[in-house]
Amino acid sequence: MTAHSALSASALDDDNPLTARKPFHDEAHFDITAMIDLVFMMNIFFLVTTVGAALAEIDLPAARHCSPSDHDAAVVFTMTGGGDRGPVQVYLGDSASGQPLTDPGILEKQARDLIEEASRQRKTVVLIKAEKSVRLRDVARIGRIAASVPGMELKVSVVEME
Repeated sequence: MTAHSALSASALDDDNPLTARKPFHDEAHFDITAMIDLVFMMNIFFLVTTVGAALAEIDLPAARHCSPSDHDAAVVFTMTGGGDRGPVQVYLGDSASGQPLTDPGILEKQARDLIEEASRQRKTVVLIKAEKSVRLRDVARIGRIAASVPGMELKVSVVEME
């Protein structure tokens, strides 16, 4: 063995203190706390906006099974319009004929008077027949009045008017 080869062999030896060693590095890592916070906030944002958008428009399915209401024991309100078709029109009776109760200022008073009169005549049901385009909040106005009269039962139906 030559001196040169002996030197080369000892230079490559790991136990040789004269050779420079490569520094030992840990695996690269970073803190992902900020990323988790961001994803969490994005989930909350999407959840809130999706729920708000879903509640804005409710497309209820058509009823397949229903029981008819006794018209002799009911006071009937028919609601048409609303949505893109202009202001809602409320009619007393089973069809959209006659003079509508359209003035919002007196609509609730007239509806309350009609429901209280029906209650005195021993009618126990308030039936609201509304077109599909009528907003839920318009139906709820009449529904709240009906619920405020003791002994009245509220029924709501969706009808397609021509």
